[in-house]
Amino acid sequence: MFGFVIRARAGVVGLTACLVGVAGFSTLSVTVAEADVFAAVEVQPPGGRTDFDVEVVNASTGGQVPLPGGVNTPADELHPSISGDGSRLVLERRDSAAGTVRIIAADLHTGQSSDLFTGVEASQDPPTAPSITPDGQTVVTGGAFAPVNTAFEANLTTTSLAPFPAGPYPHGTVNSQFAFPDNGQVADVAAASGGVYALQAVSGIAHRLIVRDPGEPLLGSQTVTSSFDDPALAASNPQFVLFARRSSTPVSPFSAQGDIEFLPVTFSGIGGTPTRLPGVVNTSLDESQPAVTADGRFIAFVRHGADGHDRLVLWDSETQLLVNPSGVDLGAISSRGGGSVSLFTQPVFSIGQVTISQVSEVALVNVETRLGSGLGILVQRIVGRRRILGRREYRLRMVGRVPLGRFRKGRHHLRWNLRVDGKRLRRGRYLVTLRALSRRGVIRDLATPNVIRIR
Repeated sequence: MFGFVIRARAGVVGLTACLVGVAGFSTLSVTVAEADVFAAVEVQPPGGRTDFDVEVVNASTGGQVPLPGGVNTPADELHPSISGDGSRLVLERRDSAAGTVRIIAADLHTGQSSDLFTGVEASQDPPTAPSITPDGQTVVTGGAFAPVNTAFEANLTTTSLAPFPAGPYPHGTVNSQFAFPDNGQVADVAAASGGVYALQAVSGIAHRLIVRDPGEPLLGSQTVTSSFDDPALAASNPQFVLFARRSSTPVSPFSAQGDIEFLPVTFSGIGGTPTRLPGVVNTSLDESQPAVTADGRFIAFVRHGADGHDRLVLWDSETQLLVNPSGVDLGAISSRGGGSVSLFTQPVFSIGQVTISQVSEVALVNVETRLGSGLGILVQRIVGRRRILGRREYRLRMVGRVPLGRFRKGRHHLRWNLRVDGKRLRRGRYLVTLRALSRRGVIRDLATPNVIRIR
């Protein structure tokens, strides 16, 4: 576990659980821990400044990870992207007064930072929208299309971080294999594992999402009546899902409502029409900048409120609930700097086991934690099926929550009498999810749920 010091609020903890239904009662086997969810985001700077800063925050509680000095300046810090282990952060710095664009990489453990492009390189072909690969070894950037014969290609620039922090940094080119008749630019980039990239190419009013996988055919989708923005990929999902913002072509950043939608992506192409995420995610407000954890479970996004504040919201696709319904306040942001949220996770829980006894009709909970935390159980009744993110998921109805108490780090043996609010669970199937809670009752993390059956 990394030695981050979280300012202001506590960190997130997580636990992976697997519940297997059997006749009568059930056995719950809890496997290795999941993780905290942390997000690199754009925020309003302190003191009422009008530029953009970046922060790395706990996506549930809003606790901040301290950043090295010099990461945030009076210029605009945009497009933050963080490695899968949370050790390296990359961002775009735009200084309108100096007329410069810089791509900065920072090591959050050592505090070292470095420019990835020389002044000459950045002035000749200004890089934009950096995205770091999950392993933290490569940064991918967009920029202007490259002229080829009578057309223009949307290409990416790759930069190896092997010489970090001294440099100089070798650059390469990834050809999207898609040509536009008119000039434009790659406005946003998302990097997954194995050299898979998603990019937003903009030429006139045409917005095209392109997914490139080495050695595979071109994958892409286009519309001229609406815009696909802020691509995001599940880093470790072999049949990954592409998340995007889809809205009417905007005149200004918030002139049209944004929604979070997804496109299933396979090696044969991007399939079907974009599908909106459920109503708990997409509201009458503007939702944008989606990000997905490596396993594809948690979705983070930014909701622009009626009060002019952006808020980071975290949604759990398995329990289908918002982890932080009020969101993490990012400040009064009246313009969009661009780029998606970027996530990483951090293990906290160890291996544990929970068993529901068929004889005593109680649940025996054996769990080991690395941090002190409140624990509880979320109980939802399964009432049918629905499709979410292209998968068949359960249709759920809330039953209630079971507080287990607060516990110090270490191993604990607990009991649950299979009652919620004093009433024993009646016959049926239930989705049961262990929860970790802060002292104020804020959800720190959710275990991976499964099904128990009571006959």
